[in-house]
Amino acid sequence: MSQKIPHKILLFSFTLCTRFLSLLGKCMGLNYKQISVIFNLYLQGGLLAVSGTLPLGAAIWRVATNPHWHGWLLLFLCAVYLSIYIAGFITIIRHYHLPMESAFDLCVKDLLWIAEKWHMSYHAVNLVIFVLWWLSLIGMNVYISYCIITSHYTFGQ
Repeated sequence: MSQKIPHKILLFSFTLCTRFLSLLGKCMGLNYKQISVIFNLYLQGGLLAVSGTLPLGAAIWRVATNPHWHGWLLLFLCAVYLSIYIAGFITIIRHYHLPMESAFDLCVKDLLWIAEKWHMSYHAVNLVIFVLWWLSLIGMNVYISYCIITSHYTFGQ
């Protein structure tokens, strides 16, 4: 019974997410495959790339308030960090190109492959990547930015 409870919670969470996407798609005149590609791949990927600009913005603010060379190093590292996010988003766009139905089918195929490699169910991999991992990365970008802005360390002293 203890194994069935986490599975039921997992399945409930997955069903809740798919129902949300179905309702959102219906409101926008899109089918489930179309809204899944737009929301899970393009929108979430784009928001993740945009959130990667937060540490760079915080670093620019730090450099503007104290333009010591350590600040420039921080600015450079944040620019490299952002470029990783942008490269990841470009990779997503290229890999999951239109038409949306093909992009959806390819994503499902990739998720099934990951599920096999990670020894998890398709539903679990879906939730880990599109909910937990995504929220963790967004939160990490916000936290890094907060740390840069609120740091009391004076560069060069």
